[in-house]
Amino acid sequence: MREFMLKINGGEDFIIITSRMLSSLIVQIHKNPEREIRVAVKEILPKELEEYMERIINTNRYTASCFRYRQILEDPITKKELHRILQGQLEVLEMNQTACFQSIVLTDTISGEAGFDIACTEPFFWACKDSMVRFVYVCPDGEKETLVLEYGEL
Repeated sequence: MREFMLKINGGEDFIIITSRMLSSLIVQIHKNPEREIRVAVKEILPKELEEYMERIINTNRYTASCFRYRQILEDPITKKELHRILQGQLEVLEMNQTACFQSIVLTDTISGEAGFDIACTEPFFWACKDSMVRFVYVCPDGEKETLVLEYGEL
């Protein structure tokens, strides 16, 4: 079984991406026949986690520098800014030190909800399509966590 290491590279900001979020995204990519995919934010970031992250960031924004997100000027941070933080962190996601995505654009879905138009790099796309691949997320603290991927019926 081949194994790929996933890591968010760069920055000193608090990482909001969890292993469960990455698992959800990989499953969405696995199900899609094309390298370009539109994914609703709620498919990656559940509403309860979104609300929790908003509270954590806004509560700690001026007590710990990792919660400042210098590219986000709005105060307090709302869902829209949280989605921008998620976008920025996905943009620097790497698989074995190679970019996972060519582009990620924050957009609205047909239903009016926030979403991402994502273009995967070819190596990442094909790794996501291979159900025999194991992905390991290297967490910000250096711990490694094997992703649980539940593909279900295609």
